[in-house]
Amino acid sequence: MDKKTVIGILLVCAFLFSGGGLFFVAGTGSVVGLAGMLGAAVGGGGDSGGGGVPGGTVCDPGGQTLHADVPGVGPYRVTDEQMGNAAVIVHVGEKEKVPDDGLVIAIMTSLQESQLRNIDYGDRDSIGLFQQRPSAGWGTHAQIMDPNYSAMAFYGGPTHPSPPNPRGLLGVSGWQQMEKGAAAQAVQVSAFPDAYTKWEGVAGQIVGRAKDIKCQDVGLSGDVGKVIQAAKDQLGVDYCWGGGDANGPTYTSDCPGGVSKGFDCSGLTLYAYAKVGISLGHWTGDQWNSGSRVRDYSDLKPGDLMFWSSDGTESGIHHVSMYLGNDQMIHAPHTGAKVEIVQNVSKNSYWMKQWIGGSRLLKDSGGSAKAAAVADRGTAGGTL
Repeated sequence: MDKKTVIGILLVCAFLFSGGGLFFVAGTGSVVGLAGMLGAAVGGGGDSGGGGVPGGTVCDPGGQTLHADVPGVGPYRVTDEQMGNAAVIVHVGEKEKVPDDGLVIAIMTSLQESQLRNIDYGDRDSIGLFQQRPSAGWGTHAQIMDPNYSAMAFYGGPTHPSPPNPRGLLGVSGWQQMEKGAAAQAVQVSAFPDAYTKWEGVAGQIVGRAKDIKCQDVGLSGDVGKVIQAAKDQLGVDYCWGGGDANGPTYTSDCPGGVSKGFDCSGLTLYAYAKVGISLGHWTGDQWNSGSRVRDYSDLKPGDLMFWSSDGTESGIHHVSMYLGNDQMIHAPHTGAKVEIVQNVSKNSYWMKQWIGGSRLLKDSGGSAKAAAVADRGTAGGTL
């Protein structure tokens, strides 16, 4: 009998002997359902990424209100009204067994189309959470104004409320292999096809909150090697501002002349963590708000994200890298450079005067930076 099975049995026994209540209060004070407790213990279903939680989702960073930095928009606050509508969209998707990537795409779409508000107006006859049009066959005015119906229509699939046209997300061939913004556009056919991508980071956090996926529950120790190796595999790849996604380096209009594709700093970390089913927003502010905080440089563990600020404040954060252990980090530095490893970071005054903190997305990811430095004492730039 393996360890996961034993843990699951013990939790069931604890549940039964405690009186069979449906919920218990975890050590953090959060209320956790039995199903979620067992799923976390035994590894969840086939849709799970690292850590026994669903892959493709940015976890809930905690706090009363979700905040994010949205590219081209700036600081963004998610309201109670928006969270209420998001919960409907997410729960409809769960009922239809839509993968988590699809839930994030749905929230991205609604954020762009209506700011996650169920509005009774829009361009021409567009209405509702997704700005669907009765004249285009999405349903009647009353149907589209029902959030449950409009979410079901967006997802499509076997129980699509208005088949065969227009198609929902599940009717788009290969949508899971597309960038999320492109998948949203395939459903919406918007005049602004690139408008959805900027919402990916905050959409993932919203899904994380709606599904009660805590950041500290994401990731297991076995994933740290995969994340680090994924980043190291990109050594020598060119820097492109805005470049990189879950599939690798990409071309952007900001790539230097003669460069066909590349990463920026957050694109590299996004790519590496996608290898273990953790989807990060392509924005340093989103990544700063993911995972648990590491305050001191000496407490870093391999795989932790490292953040650098121009003025010592969160609003001044301009760069993210990944800690490798042994006082090394890997990052995509700037235009004209390539993905590289920096040695002896703690002794580098340029970097350390900008250090603001780290984020840990993987559990038990190895020894601290201090321990690694001791183990490596007397060597020059040891490798992990």
